[in-house]
Amino acid sequence: MPAFDLRTVLLMSSVMPGLMALVMFSLGRSFPTNIRGVGNWACGALIVSVAAILLALRGGVPDWLSIMGGNCGMIVSTGLWLIGSQRFFGCPPSWRFVTLMLVIGAIGESWMTWGHPSGAGRALCVNVILALIYTRQTFVMLRYGRQDPSSMFVGAVFLIQTAVTAIRVVTSIGSGFAGTGLYARDFVQTIYLATGALVSLMATVGFMLVAMNRLRLQLEQQSLVDPLTGLLNRRAFLNAHREEREKMMRTGGLLSLLLIDLDHFKAINDTYGHVTGDEILVDFSRRAAEMLARHNHFSRWGGEEFAALVPGARPEDVFDLAEALRSRIALNDNPSLPAYACSIGIACMTSGDATIERLVKDADEALYRAKRNGRNSVELSDQAILV
Repeated sequence: MPAFDLRTVLLMSSVMPGLMALVMFSLGRSFPTNIRGVGNWACGALIVSVAAILLALRGGVPDWLSIMGGNCGMIVSTGLWLIGSQRFFGCPPSWRFVTLMLVIGAIGESWMTWGHPSGAGRALCVNVILALIYTRQTFVMLRYGRQDPSSMFVGAVFLIQTAVTAIRVVTSIGSGFAGTGLYARDFVQTIYLATGALVSLMATVGFMLVAMNRLRLQLEQQSLVDPLTGLLNRRAFLNAHREEREKMMRTGGLLSLLLIDLDHFKAINDTYGHVTGDEILVDFSRRAAEMLARHNHFSRWGGEEFAALVPGARPEDVFDLAEALRSRIALNDNPSLPAYACSIGIACMTSGDATIERLVKDADEALYRAKRNGRNSVELSDQAILV
């Protein structure tokens, strides 16, 4: 015999998800629009709270409300959790699947309550449906959230609930469950209800942690990215330089810096307007980024000036890369924008000497020389180490 009343377990399981739903609703209103699914998670938590109350009131309220409302509420809440997770990870939401599960559940519960009464049949019907939804929920969290410990935690929670629900399905077939009902004092039913109560709370808390972690990562990323071009900002570029320099000091090699300036950019702004100027900055960023390797850190240094850090390459190769980039930009293959070009200054030195101050100083002097020599050209610093 369990040391606690199963009806009490259900009532307890209804409290915390409801409170967490209100917290999630409040937080979700301040989330960026690209963080989706939080509202679905909150709605699911609120509905599971109401459903648990209805199930706990079995015998105290009409069966149509307790049985239909409680069981269908469980299907709707878990379906909303699944849809919220799919939307959160950018997957197509399974509205049709959830609707089909709800219709099958409503018809099955109605038939086995009034048409051909069977407690075991009702349990079998709703638990098969919940097991199917839990399985898809587990897959989504573990498949798409594997880089996030919070998502993996939620996935593990639903994996446990899937297993427990599957066991309940098996044991409700011909087990005499019809005679004892929802509050059957057998071991499996006790574990089933206790696990369900725990999972409803842990899943709701887990969803909120997943959403908060996504928000934190997004805010961190925004602090390191130029909002117009999507490139690294100066702060992120300085961090990248520090990491690359430390790495090169251990392994040996050269560090090169390209300072790139768009020619006559003020005249472009004055002639065509700042909107067109911004479009040129975005266009340049996209085309230049296509020319650079992933390990070449590329940033908007400021205004119309950009910087690229190239670790481990010979000065001749860096010069060839810069010349190819300059030629690519000079092609002006976007007919919707006015023609523009760029000048590039290159600094190259050993990692021990390659402080950001020295790199910028040498690259800036080379860039000035490229401007003075007629623009739309590439110059290598006189201090560059040739190998």
